[in-house]
Amino acid sequence: MLRNLIVVLLFPACLHAQRVDMDVFVGMSNYQGDLQQMVFTFSNAQFAGGLIGKIAIGNKVYVRTGFSFGKLIGDDKTNNEKNKPRNLNFESKLNEFSLGLEYHFVNMEAGKISPYVFVSGGIFKYNPYTFYNDGSGMKKYYLEPLSTEGQGISSINGAAPYKLTQFCVPFGMGIKYQLNCNLNLGIEFRQTKLFTDYLDDVSQKYVDQAALRAAKGQIAADIAWRGDEYNGNPYPSAGKPRGNPAQNDWYYFACFTVGLRLNDCQSGMFSLGGIFNRGGGGDSKRIRNQVGCPKF
Repeated sequence: MLRNLIVVLLFPACLHAQRVDMDVFVGMSNYQGDLQQMVFTFSNAQFAGGLIGKIAIGNKVYVRTGFSFGKLIGDDKTNNEKNKPRNLNFESKLNEFSLGLEYHFVNMEAGKISPYVFVSGGIFKYNPYTFYNDGSGMKKYYLEPLSTEGQGISSINGAAPYKLTQFCVPFGMGIKYQLNCNLNLGIEFRQTKLFTDYLDDVSQKYVDQAALRAAKGQIAADIAWRGDEYNGNPYPSAGKPRGNPAQNDWYYFACFTVGLRLNDCQSGMFSLGGIFNRGGGGDSKRIRNQVGCPKF
């Protein structure tokens, strides 16, 4: 069953494949935006993981596709001093599927160490939420339905509603170390360009409190401005900046990778590093320069 599934997934690119790798990665996910403005920080970093399949189409070029998951957190409490009184925060689970190209500066068939760069197109899914005490205890509230900046409310003429599944462009760099013919270890850093400023539900301006309350309820008005919880200041006047719409949000992964070559180094047969080897040819010698499409 496992063998048949991999055939279905890899067959379209198999005709030109020299080697087929599967990478597992674990590390951290984080974001940059209105609630965390540093380009890179370990503050609020969360666990991330995923699976990446790679098929060689030359000595140094791979087609890569994969699924990644993580969690994103932003909080004005750990933001710069200017924005701490705003007192907003969010959390979101993150799922991403991507497809792209990876270029190695050193042929992995010939060397032990291979740095690389990559760029992909992808689709990611998120859904920001926060926790708020509505008088009966802390509860979880998803932010998109609350239209905290008037999104989709005709009486306010706020921004258009943002979509929770969107296009993205992951890109980055890494380095691989070939332990033996079948197994490699690596480090990868991936930055992801987004085309939305609402990953954290913060982008533009405060809208009229009474109009927001009338359209979406008291909870929406309470969560749109939480500075009163910080220093007791009243809800800002309509039109006052709430975020910075001039710069979209980003998220990124920093991770360790473990890569397994799926086809036997010598015969080209499907082997999962020797687990399904059906007739020898698998060893831990340095990888040969040319390996054909895996034979099933």
